[in-house]
Amino acid sequence: MLHGRGVLDGTGALDGTGALDGTGALDHPPGDGQFAWWGRPQRERVRPLHAAQPPGTAYAPHYAEPRETAAMSGGKHGKPRRTRIGGGGGGGARPVAGDGGMLPGPLLRRRAERHPTAVPELPFEGRAGAAVGTAGCSFAELDRRARAIAARLGTLLSPGSRVLLVYPEGPDLAGAFFGCLYAGMAAVPLVLTTPGGVHTVPRAVQRCAPDLVLTGTDGWHALDVDRNRTQVVEADGVRVGGEPVWRLATQWRPVGVLRGAPAYHCYHDDGPAGGRLEAAMCHGDLAEVMTELAQAVRLGTDEENVGWIAAVHGLEEAIWRILLPVRVTG
Repeated sequence: MLHGRGVLDGTGALDGTGALDGTGALDHPPGDGQFAWWGRPQRERVRPLHAAQPPGTAYAPHYAEPRETAAMSGGKHGKPRRTRIGGGGGGGARPVAGDGGMLPGPLLRRRAERHPTAVPELPFEGRAGAAVGTAGCSFAELDRRARAIAARLGTLLSPGSRVLLVYPEGPDLAGAFFGCLYAGMAAVPLVLTTPGGVHTVPRAVQRCAPDLVLTGTDGWHALDVDRNRTQVVEADGVRVGGEPVWRLATQWRPVGVLRGAPAYHCYHDDGPAGGRLEAAMCHGDLAEVMTELAQAVRLGTDEENVGWIAAVHGLEEAIWRILLPVRVTG
């Protein structure tokens, strides 16, 4: 049964925590029957089962080939970006064996199960600020934050909803980003460089039209957001929407996420002129970029050039510094 916006993305099998990987089987079935398929709508073309087929031939639906579309990133400086139905770049067409083929959300779950006390770290040395932008906490703690946020989001929004993340770099941003991945929602990070940088929030809300804003507590900074029109939830490592993190984390149930479902939008603030919202990168896109960055690290690529590769793929610095340590640690 399809749930929410759930449809197959054309790969025809399941991956990660109930998403697709081309193998035809579940490799990590979610517990308690809490499972849903979702993704962008796509027309299914089913091949009828003819009596002339050889005995024992298994029936399999045939899905329409992904068609090229031009997705406009928006804003007066926006440029058309070629993409495919179901995600930013059709990530999911080339699954990779092992950890490299896992989506970022299921990969963090695996790390938390196998190496709970390990701390995801960037593999670079000799730079004092090398740890800036990473989660800065253990796999188990990052997973606990993500599960709590995902559980809360699941009670407020449907999968595929857009969530604006207003945080400085650090564990709160990392937990919120992974929480969106766990919940099957598209994250739009608005990374604050200073505590007083909240003046950009109204522009971001107007341009991105999020279904909800996740941020630190109002005691840390007040946001100029009309809460009658846009929901705002305060979330940190202690509480999410006023509820204890430990309690919400136990209430989370896995949601199957398709590789082609939108996961991340990069937002650029252009000052008074407005802002630009890039076309969505899907979960498969993020997995592929992390695989490429991890390979670059193994080949000895320095930190600056790893960041350059990520930027070429449209991934902002604060986000690849959260995702890459989870990929290469453990």
